[in-house]
Amino acid sequence: MVPESSPLRIRRARAEDATELTRLARHSKASWGYPDAWLREWESELEISAEYIRWNSVFVAESERGLVGVIGVGEGPEGPEIGHLWISAEAQGQGLGRALVGRAIRVAVQERWVSLRIVSDPFAQPFYERLGAVPVGKVDAPVAGTERTLPVLRLEV
Repeated sequence: MVPESSPLRIRRARAEDATELTRLARHSKASWGYPDAWLREWESELEISAEYIRWNSVFVAESERGLVGVIGVGEGPEGPEIGHLWISAEAQGQGLGRALVGRAIRVAVQERWVSLRIVSDPFAQPFYERLGAVPVGKVDAPVAGTERTLPVLRLEV
């Protein structure tokens, strides 16, 4: 967990955070070294709109530098899911992702959901598995003419 003495604060996202959260998601994805053509193709998937924030439980982590993390959880097409989890490259490895997933689990408990579905980037799969998520399948996710699949995980609440 993020230490209590940490200068980080987790709060509910506001609609006016949308532009900065979208920028955070895009920079976080780019930090994994994906080709520019792929990143351009994913622009709409990486958008965290004001509407998304209004209709889902979205939490942000902020520091003196601004917003450094975000998680969105809500009802997806196949049930409750983590729709977004992005941590700025500078803030990775400090327990922030774990703290944000903890917020998502609290939402799930309040909603009486038994699990959360996660369609994960392959780079993020080990993180989710360390938190107890288990692989339950794959989805096709071709990009820029390249065949690709993404792992689907389930995190029991």
